[in-house]
Amino acid sequence: MHHLTNRRGFTLIELLVVIAIIAILAAILFPVFAQARAKARGISCLSNCKQIGTSFYMYVQDYDEMTVSGHGGGWEWWTELQPYIKNINLLYCPDRTDGGPYTQGAGNFLSAGPFQLSHYVGYGYNWGPIGWRGGGLLQNQQPDPNRPGSTYIPGKSLAAIQFPAQVYSFGDTYDTPRMTVGIGFSADSWTGTSNAGLRHTTGMFNYAFVDGHAKAVKVRGGWMNNAFNNKLIMPRDVTFASFAYCADPNEIIPLNTVSPDNTNVPGGLACGQIPIWIAQNYPPCPAGAGSGSNCVFAD
Repeated sequence: MHHLTNRRGFTLIELLVVIAIIAILAAILFPVFAQARAKARGISCLSNCKQIGTSFYMYVQDYDEMTVSGHGGGWEWWTELQPYIKNINLLYCPDRTDGGPYTQGAGNFLSAGPFQLSHYVGYGYNWGPIGWRGGGLLQNQQPDPNRPGSTYIPGKSLAAIQFPAQVYSFGDTYDTPRMTVGIGFSADSWTGTSNAGLRHTTGMFNYAFVDGHAKAVKVRGGWMNNAFNNKLIMPRDVTFASFAYCADPNEIIPLNTVSPDNTNVPGGLACGQIPIWIAQNYPPCPAGAGSGSNCVFAD
């Protein structure tokens, strides 16, 4: 007689095979999930940029088509835009979490601050390619005629911006505490030493433009002696960069004697020539290059 028997479990070999398959699938899928989450954070950041870009455009229409200026006393570009932004959470980039809780001053009469922030905001204003020299939506830092011993940063008229669809209003930055997107300012708190360490899938920074649209731009990092953190961040497309930072690419940008920057970028260049000069004079970083070098990170 034949007796039927029921198999009540897996053999050891079968279990090991199943575990091996699960491990292989996990190794394949986990990086994909991580990339998907990073992409989602980048999209959220881009949405923030678009909304704040709209608030910027509303501001300039309400204030005689003049850009946000620097008034001192805790000024930040977003403190001036707060009546239009309303939701302070729009200021946080999902991929920037550095900086502990701090208080931001009110700026001027437009704001109802001071504001309590949980960490640094993620976006900076377009002051120009080399900060204090101006060239962007702000002029250079200069003595304030109404406050002896102090400085201020005048804004610009919308009419002075030659290519509104190509000029940043603001965007992703690591700058602090007065956030800007300048080439020598954007890497202020960035701890990375390669392009792979940049936010949004290795450097797809989000920017809003003066005309109100927003998009992601591929950027790269590097070393720049005497820049904030001795680092730089700028678009990879140099032709694009020659317009992105400049209200007028042909405006001559002298050195600022009130607030010198001490980088090796010469004064007297046209604004649009500054990114081109950096691209031509900063070679790919050799192995072991560090703080004090003038080079761009190789891929």
